[in-house]
Amino acid sequence: MALRLIQFDSAAEIRGAAPAWDDLWRRSEVAIPLARAESIALWIEQHAQRAPVRAMAVERDGQFVAALPLIGGRLKRVLPVARLPQNNWSWAGDLLLDPSADAASLGALVSAIARLGWQLVWFDAVPIEAPRWQRFADAARAAGLSLHTRESFRVARIEVDHDWPAYERLRSKNHRRQMRRIERHAEDDGGATLVVHREFKPHDVEPQLRRGFSIEDASWKGRAGSSVLKSPAALAFYVEQARQLAAWGDLQLSFLELRGQPIAFEYGWNSKGIYHSFKVGYDEAFARLSPGQLLRQRLLREFFSDPAQRRVDFLGPISAATGAWATSTYPVGRLVLSTGSISGRLAVHAYRSWWPALRGAVNS
Repeated sequence: MALRLIQFDSAAEIRGAAPAWDDLWRRSEVAIPLARAESIALWIEQHAQRAPVRAMAVERDGQFVAALPLIGGRLKRVLPVARLPQNNWSWAGDLLLDPSADAASLGALVSAIARLGWQLVWFDAVPIEAPRWQRFADAARAAGLSLHTRESFRVARIEVDHDWPAYERLRSKNHRRQMRRIERHAEDDGGATLVVHREFKPHDVEPQLRRGFSIEDASWKGRAGSSVLKSPAALAFYVEQARQLAAWGDLQLSFLELRGQPIAFEYGWNSKGIYHSFKVGYDEAFARLSPGQLLRQRLLREFFSDPAQRRVDFLGPISAATGAWATSTYPVGRLVLSTGSISGRLAVHAYRSWWPALRGAVNS
């Protein structure tokens, strides 16, 4: 079976490959919809217009079996590096592998990356223990390339086994007691209602998203000027992202309402039976009700009653708010790979040995 390497050098070219790219996404273990072609292209157009783009795909018998989007950056403003398309606002792209992809397919992908001219591959926020990334690391080592991974943080997740009473018993007594108290306070105040939107008409996405972000804007983020509504560019990006997610059927906007007034909001993605919790906000005027936690409990009850739901992924670093609900965690970290040059190998060695001095060194 002959392998063919395909390179895409712009957001438009990635978008043009959407049918084959997204077909691979459906077959892969990656559930996050931001790894689909349109989402990657949107991110690049919004956040990396001047960065060189090199998305790679390995085709076998007319079908993609491996794909990885790359953009260029610099380490210490000097050393060229390849990165995944991501920043603090959002991210896009992941390593996609067909379950049948063999060592030759991964070897072709790694060899192609090594020939692109970047001296280092510098990937942040990689689920380093995921099978696809373990296989990528094995292929890089087999090719004789220097590689190092380091855990940055752990992410909380919930395995949804559809047995809500058993799941509740797993949580601490203090947490269960706290949630019962919150539920009583909400009832005393008139009762709180969970409203979940999964189906949207195109013109409904922006008003619902603005309604949610207005809750965030009413919090300390609004006062600090860091809320989404305080940044027209960020709002425009999220609106376009949400519209695309809605068109795929993957957007989920959840509100906790008290007497018809929204007091908490969550912007999430739900695909392949996995719910990804991305942004959460609540109205501080109702802090005594812990509206974010109350929204979480109501959502989880719905997930546990839905046979199609398999998991909840909290995406970011574990916190007290997410850890209280978790049934497990997984590591996310940085993967640094030399593409074969002496300076690249030295940089990997330096990263392995002197990481504190290099912290935060990647610049767009």
